[in-house]
Amino acid sequence: MSETSPLAVPLAAAASDGRGVEGPFSAHALRAAWADVLANDLDDGVPAPGVVRFADDAQGQLSRLHRQLAEGSYVPQPLTELPIPKDADCGGVRLLQVPAVRDRVVSRAALTAIAPRVDRHLGPASFAYRPGLGVGDAVEMVVGLRESGLGWVLRTDVDDCFPTTPVALARRRLGALVDDAAVLGVVDALLARRVIGAGRRGSLPLRGLAQGCALSPVLSNLVLIDLDEALMDAGFPVVRYGDDVLVAARSEADAWEAARVASHAVEELGMSLGADKTGVMSFAEGFTFLGEDFGPRYPPSLSEVRIEEPERKVVYAASQGSGLRVSKGRLLVESADDQELLSVPVSQVGRVVLFGGVGLSAGVRAWAASNDVDVVFGSRNGAYQSSLVAAGGGSRVSRLRRQVAVSGSPAALPIARAVVEAKIGHQIVLLRRFNDLEAADDTRAAVATMRGMARMVTDCSTRDELMGVEGAAAAAYFPTLGRLVPEGMRFVNRSRQPPMDVVNSGLSFLYTVLLGECVTALYAAGLEPALGLLHSDKDDRPSLALDLQEEFRPLIVDQVVAEAARQGRLLPEHGRAESGRSGVYLTKAGRQVLLDGYERRMLRSTRGALPDFAGSWRRHLYRQAQRLRAAIMDPGVEWSGLSWRP
Repeated sequence: MSETSPLAVPLAAAASDGRGVEGPFSAHALRAAWADVLANDLDDGVPAPGVVRFADDAQGQLSRLHRQLAEGSYVPQPLTELPIPKDADCGGVRLLQVPAVRDRVVSRAALTAIAPRVDRHLGPASFAYRPGLGVGDAVEMVVGLRESGLGWVLRTDVDDCFPTTPVALARRRLGALVDDAAVLGVVDALLARRVIGAGRRGSLPLRGLAQGCALSPVLSNLVLIDLDEALMDAGFPVVRYGDDVLVAARSEADAWEAARVASHAVEELGMSLGADKTGVMSFAEGFTFLGEDFGPRYPPSLSEVRIEEPERKVVYAASQGSGLRVSKGRLLVESADDQELLSVPVSQVGRVVLFGGVGLSAGVRAWAASNDVDVVFGSRNGAYQSSLVAAGGGSRVSRLRRQVAVSGSPAALPIARAVVEAKIGHQIVLLRRFNDLEAADDTRAAVATMRGMARMVTDCSTRDELMGVEGAAAAAYFPTLGRLVPEGMRFVNRSRQPPMDVVNSGLSFLYTVLLGECVTALYAAGLEPALGLLHSDKDDRPSLALDLQEEFRPLIVDQVVAEAARQGRLLPEHGRAESGRSGVYLTKAGRQVLLDGYERRMLRSTRGALPDFAGSWRRHLYRQAQRLRAAIMDPGVEWSGLSWRP
């Protein structure tokens, strides 16, 4: 489209009158929504007549919408019903309710405001209508289920999904997540629209959700959470794309049991499964889902494609008695008897992590400090000790003063609550992802307890109360996680000092690695890591780094360790005893298995976990540190946790 196209989005903003300048229906937000509507309409290269008419006076139309929304006088127009032929395989027609272009703009602006709040609550089963997720992610998940040994699937869909969606339930759930009265008022007006049709006099009430409204998919997802959770709580892994559902199982009988669970869940909502699309099949026989043909080996696993290779990598050194030095432009790691263990160009090193008695020459310290390479020191058994960070990465005086004022004050509570809520949410997701039929009762009970704790977060008025809630959730979480790893690797409780089994040793080890990254991310954001919001300040710990780390523990470390155990990469023989000390410690091979998994996870590229942000999980860690700084410096800025992504 050329710069002189009559459909171009107006770039000049209407003169601000101070109403809704930063809000969801600001002039800027409406222009962005119009740009989305226009782009979607032009997908087929042919603009709709209504879009052309709107574009002829787009700036005037947007200004009127802005004024009406600010004054509370906005009233949406009725929907126009159009019959659209279904696929040839299905036959019949689908009734599409088409909104006026002005209402499409408003609903798109409303969606932009509510989608991030809703997305954090949708869980790991839902892949449609979520930023950063799509058919490719759903296919990758199905492949992963096949590779885990689940040979059978239930294929089904929710019959006549949008028209039968219980709108009142969707609206109640939306209201529990969104506290913006202006947005909810607009949503109510859009849901109350009537429908007019060709050849029909008068209008009729809308049945369910409108097929052509941008808000309908997210409202549908809010309702179909019940289907996802019913199946996951029963121990079945689910991949749902809108109203298309796949459930994986170990046997044909289990798959039919999943059909019974799914049918009951949707009937509780007043909906039903599509009988003509419900069936049980195997990977061996082959089947189609979301347009992809699945078989015993196809499609192949492509999870490594999502790895974002960095220009500079992390060097981990844990060989006791070894040392690091720089020579001729290379970083060398040498054993106690001067055997070369590693040689890598210094230009390829972005971070160094040392465990125990590993020496660091003066030349390495000078090189690291002058090249913005941070060095993290941990004990031999994995406890975080300290970090070496280049000068200039610390906090400015104004930020330090603000941190001192906020730390331990009521102003810290909103962020501290969000930290605990995000952590518990990610822990629940992990339990549900790894749940199975044998552990279903234990997992369901643990999730119920943890959700109860999460509901208490908003009522906590001190950080001691928040830490109590977090601890109660952890007491339900870790025994259940320990039940979901293979026999021989299971554990009953979280043990730290010392860890009493291989999995707990692995968790402690990677928590140390992650904590060092959190310290660096905070320094990079200009924050002092010692001044906590949730964790109280202590001279010997980086309390704010522990705050930042909380949501990444289940999202990164717990997932890496549990997957390594479940996939047979982390084994009982990766634990060792030390003479004169109790506990179980990782062998060199065990550390390597976990570090490999940790790096792959941190380098995995994702999108949608934060609004308008994409990149590796490591980049998300640094982004969260920056958002933490913004929330500390400005009480009007909200900090929120990440949405789950694979």
